[in-house]
Amino acid sequence: MARPQRITKEELIASAQQCIQEKGLDKLTLKAVAEGAGVTQGTVYYHFKTKEQLMLEIVRSICDASWQTAGSDQQDGSRRETMVRVLEAARDRCAEKSYHTLFFSLVVHSLQNAALRDQLKGMVERENTHAAGLLARLFPEMEMSGPSLKYRAMMVNALIDGLALQALLDPEFEAEAVYAELIRAASAWIEKSSDSSNTTS
Repeated sequence: MARPQRITKEELIASAQQCIQEKGLDKLTLKAVAEGAGVTQGTVYYHFKTKEQLMLEIVRSICDASWQTAGSDQQDGSRRETMVRVLEAARDRCAEKSYHTLFFSLVVHSLQNAALRDQLKGMVERENTHAAGLLARLFPEMEMSGPSLKYRAMMVNALIDGLALQALLDPEFEAEAVYAELIRAASAWIEKSSDSSNTTS
């Protein structure tokens, strides 16, 4: 028997994520989500008119959760420790193929769907804003602001997404080694920035 039709969008997203984990992305349908949540397909359709819209909400939910965790990490530990935790989280997502498969599938769909493209654009812009905030807190002595901070945030996100794409395409992608090198480079940058700040102060 289907459960009462009072259900939140977040619960449906959780059902969709469970469906992907158990059956794979190709088996994700509004019907499968409804069955997993114990509601009618019409209830799912009320919240998500298309599979693509559901996929977008899943990606958005994961992104928001990741940045919320990153924000919490910044409250505890040194700048380097914060940076390491953020990059390690990005590294770990390379192993979560379903997330990046969802994201890049949406990118492909959006090339022929202006409305979806606009929504993806908005999501990427929010990602850039989060990255800019992180950079400003990690490197306050660099006095980055305006276009400079914006562009560097875009480059950081492009780097992470680019590594994720390579991990999807290459089963032998060495995420541990690649991110270890990235962490070393970022650590050296932080150390150099700190030394410069101490010298000029």
